[in-house]
Amino acid sequence: MMSYVSCSQENKQIQNMGTLNEVLGCQTLEGLQAKFGVQNVINDTSWVIGDDTLRGSILFPNSNKQVFIYYHDTLIVDVMIKGERADWKTKSGLTLGMSLKEVQKLNAKNFTISGFNWSHGGSVVSWEGGKLSGDSSISHLAVFSNSSNEHQGISDEAYKSISGEAEFDIRHPDIQTLNPKLDLISIIIPKIPSKSEGKKIGSRIQKSQVPK
Repeated sequence: MMSYVSCSQENKQIQNMGTLNEVLGCQTLEGLQAKFGVQNVINDTSWVIGDDTLRGSILFPNSNKQVFIYYHDTLIVDVMIKGERADWKTKSGLTLGMSLKEVQKLNAKNFTISGFNWSHGGSVVSWEGGKLSGDSSISHLAVFSNSSNEHQGISDEAYKSISGEAEFDIRHPDIQTLNPKLDLISIIIPKIPSKSEGKKIGSRIQKSQVPK
């Protein structure tokens, strides 16, 4: 009974927090501070994820409400939560701690992830056109890193076969048996390059690929 009450309280807390999309919807640092309070936002700070050092703001630092926020030209373009649990969910229904099979059901389709046991292990490579695929206005990034590398139910050899810099359909029997938990969620506004940025990108590609 106590376990049921605890679970209910957690779900109620997540519902009370609203969705991660509302953080993205604040659009700017000022919007973030107006909605959640200046005292709850650390601005212009950095953190390390995998091999990357990233910079932005942190909302509700060092708590289950913690959110990492990235900007482009002062506009919020990416909000992220990570860890075993958080008091947030996405509008699509994703929340930390969901199992791979639960996310598969939410996506209503199989999807593809990277192999485990490296800095970008367990990252969703493609939602394969499922409900979590997003559109031109928003996309979902999710990671089942299995950072502890525990693999109860499958052998060391089987775990090694689904590890490393390769891509796997989650219907792979060993991945289904492992059924890892979601430990990073990010919702992103895809950046469409401006005309001038597009020309610069095209010029760089041309210089690198076309012999003089």
